[in-house]
Amino acid sequence: MPRFTFQVLALLLLAFLAGPLWALKVTLKSDEKPIDVTPLRLEGSNVVVKRGSKEMTYALDDFVAESAFEIRKSLTPREARPLMALARFALHRDLYAQARESAKEAAALDASVAPEQQEVVKLSDTLEAEALYARANVEIDAADAEGARKTLTGLMQRFKDSPAARRAQALLSVLDQLAAEVKARQLQEEARKAQEAADAELKKKRQPIDDWLYEFEVQLGKDERRLSEADGDARAGHTGRGLGAMEEIVNNGAKTRESLAKNESYLIYKGQKERAAAISERARRLMVDTYERWVSHLFAMKNFAFASKVCERGLELDPRDRRLLALKVDIDEVYDKKSVLDGISPPGSGD
Repeated sequence: MPRFTFQVLALLLLAFLAGPLWALKVTLKSDEKPIDVTPLRLEGSNVVVKRGSKEMTYALDDFVAESAFEIRKSLTPREARPLMALARFALHRDLYAQARESAKEAAALDASVAPEQQEVVKLSDTLEAEALYARANVEIDAADAEGARKTLTGLMQRFKDSPAARRAQALLSVLDQLAAEVKARQLQEEARKAQEAADAELKKKRQPIDDWLYEFEVQLGKDERRLSEADGDARAGHTGRGLGAMEEIVNNGAKTRESLAKNESYLIYKGQKERAAAISERARRLMVDTYERWVSHLFAMKNFAFASKVCERGLELDPRDRRLLALKVDIDEVYDKKSVLDGISPPGSGD
């Protein structure tokens, strides 16, 4: 053999032993699009590759399991021990077929690793059977009865003596019932979501009127608190301020009830008419309470003419209110209606 030809062959052999000279198409977990790399060497759990014109270092686990295996395989010597290590590498990444194949290749090179090969094969079979059983359960949960049936049948055919196969046989016997139950739950969930969507749409439509009613409730709450303050002012001698506030409270209540009655036709959604009726009744009660306090202070001020008129207004709202009826009796006893003119206004405030 010519010396030059021998040197060329020797260089090619060294290059082959140093690592692959071809690119692999692999996929990173962070990128769905495959890339071309040329594996150069392993550095612990990392791999140095040539990508384009650059050398780059990645963790093997940066790649999807199949790609990580192909990279590791391309840098694994065709020797028994390295191949057994490759088999375990595949096994730890749920690559059962690759684990069996690598262990088989290792045993073919060195019969002494046959027990290890058998261990890898047995473990691969057990884990793959369990994985298939788990997949069937996922398919059942998705109401895919036919997919689950196919998976369970394949499991029983390939791993018929495994515990997973025995569980698969039991699961097959009730598969249709389980699938029907799952389908029923799915339909219930779809109905629930549809109802939620309908409720949301209904809420959107009724929201303006609900907000309108809420504003009345807020105003009533303020006026209820205000009545207590106004009563306190009148008791303290600030009658102008106190009685003026009471008149405003009565007017607010009247406007509320009038607005509710006028816009009753817009109360078309469930509960709105009942809510409006409750607001109107609450306003009426507040007005009656306010009239009672107002009349009491006018009576104490001996403004009997105006007290009589305010009392009559209160009794128009509630002719049976015992407080107003008692005040009317007291007013009538000391006030001769015929001796005064109509329209007498309350005296000025001492504020």
